[in-house]
Amino acid sequence: MSPVISYALESVTYNIPARVLRTHFGTFYHQPSRRYLRQYLMHANAPPYLTYQWQEGVESLESYRSGGYHPTHIGDQYRDSRYEVVHKLGYGSYSTVWLAKDHLENTHVSLKILVSSVSQKSSECRILRQLASGKQNHQGRVHVPSLLEEFVIDGPNGSHLCIVSEAAGCSVAQSKEASMTWKFPASVAKSISAQVLLGLDYVHSCGVVHSDLHCNNILFLNPALETCSTKQLYYRLGEPQKLPVKRLDKTPNGPGVPEYCVPPAMIFQSSEEIVDARIIISDFGEAFLQDETRNELHTPIMLLPPEVFFGEHLGMPIDMWTLGCTLYEILGERPLFEGFMPDQDHVIAEMISTLGQLPKRWWDRWQRKSDFFLENGSWKIDTHRSHAPYYRPLTERLRIMGRGEQQSTCEFGVDEMACLQKLLTSMLTYEPSERITSSAAVTSEWMERWGKPAMEQTRVRP
Repeated sequence: MSPVISYALESVTYNIPARVLRTHFGTFYHQPSRRYLRQYLMHANAPPYLTYQWQEGVESLESYRSGGYHPTHIGDQYRDSRYEVVHKLGYGSYSTVWLAKDHLENTHVSLKILVSSVSQKSSECRILRQLASGKQNHQGRVHVPSLLEEFVIDGPNGSHLCIVSEAAGCSVAQSKEASMTWKFPASVAKSISAQVLLGLDYVHSCGVVHSDLHCNNILFLNPALETCSTKQLYYRLGEPQKLPVKRLDKTPNGPGVPEYCVPPAMIFQSSEEIVDARIIISDFGEAFLQDETRNELHTPIMLLPPEVFFGEHLGMPIDMWTLGCTLYEILGERPLFEGFMPDQDHVIAEMISTLGQLPKRWWDRWQRKSDFFLENGSWKIDTHRSHAPYYRPLTERLRIMGRGEQQSTCEFGVDEMACLQKLLTSMLTYEPSERITSSAAVTSEWMERWGKPAMEQTRVRP
């Protein structure tokens, strides 16, 4: 059980597990200040007061209300009893995801239940149907999910869209977090990276922009999860834990609240132990068609491309930027850009530290550059920001990515590192129109000489 840190803020006491704070902002070596807590609560979209007793590792219980989550219990059945909920896979701001037994096909599937407020306007099923219409022989097709079925259920909090797809295992991010080294064996890391490249190229070939590509949305396939019996499933994962849902004012729960909440199944496999490295790109809830207009993204802030911060057109190049950041994290042990409670100005400073000066039109429009730079463009040494006031170019960041800092000890050879740097640089180009396309990336020298061979080495067939 994670340690709990208690705070009294604006006459309200919050008992927040330290692990939750670490998840957002890194490890704390002392109790965070009230100022940081206030920013945390704002960051987490926490309500001004808590109605329910805090439970670690589950969705926000405050969101069980009209327009919010559907109250779901183990054993619930849907679609004329075809799908029976047997465990939980995860949750997000707009959905809960359950492992369900498909009694018709005798397999386990993923059942995603969207919150009512977004169910009618969600384009996820439309996007998945678009992906299903792509080229059958494209090597990346196997790395995107299949839409098995969609239907709507009515509940006390409204109508909810349900999306059925094949069940998958843990994410790349979860696998790294479960390890001691925070990195995959080199061949596995390169295999995962190559598959993501192929998968994204297939997505783009269908005219779709994913817009939320990162390590949490790259999942390992787990065929045993689909084919085992529910009894075998519980033997491997344990039976679902049922945590009480209690109001702080001691009054009874309303009909829109579940009797209990369920933490996701512990299906994590540490990165050092990954044997079957086959992956799929998941969560197309934020995806859109390339000819549609999108003004904002919900991608983690450290992965946002620069055009988002300066209000410019968002299209397929945004995926190439997030792909560059994601590949660096898959191939190494840490993210490319880092920061403690970062805002967009911190992220821009990280970009400049890594990639050099912004295009002039963006530099002139950046209102907070004086927080980091002097008028002559040099770093401000006495900045009140937590950002390190110097350049750490991509070359240096590749050297310290965790594969060995010296040529003699690096797991990646000199030629390979040079080709990797060339590929990442082409993805992390400021000008969206100048970024490499996915179709060019899958035929890059790094992909041909190291990416695809790693797939063969880990027995992943393109």
